[in-house]
Amino acid sequence: MCVAAIGGALAGCAHPIPVVSSHTEAADLILRDSAGAPLARTVDNRAWLGDSLVLEDGRSLQLVVNLLDFKGNELSITERRDVEIRAEAEDGALLQWEPRRGYGLLHSFGAGRTRIRFLVWHISHPDLITPWLPVVVRAPEARATRTPDRTPHP
Repeated sequence: MCVAAIGGALAGCAHPIPVVSSHTEAADLILRDSAGAPLARTVDNRAWLGDSLVLEDGRSLQLVVNLLDFKGNELSITERRDVEIRAEAEDGALLQWEPRRGYGLLHSFGAGRTRIRFLVWHISHPDLITPWLPVVVRAPEARATRTPDRTPHP
């Protein structure tokens, strides 16, 4: 047990819970497409810069999630097995997140609008939860189909 000295100093203290791995210290994140182009970014983890994400129904969007520290520097979590990027959609019937090592796939299952938020998950708890980001899932573009010519030819 720690005993406080009269001068306010602590003597002989040991942390009661052993710290196995540090937290991520993530303050913000950037969503990038598979080519590395930024799609959206949190600002002070209070709001998103960038428009809503747009997907086509029945398709998947590959997203790379880059974490930023409190100074705006990118954090690397690819080597850490104790950290995972998770996501929650308000309407899980429209969107589902499939985490992969270094990126994730956002799968769409119907046209409509919803919101999604990302969680930087550390062992058994989130180190960061983003604000909600609007997502639009569009119906697939009508593809021009060619009707076979049924006219008899002489």
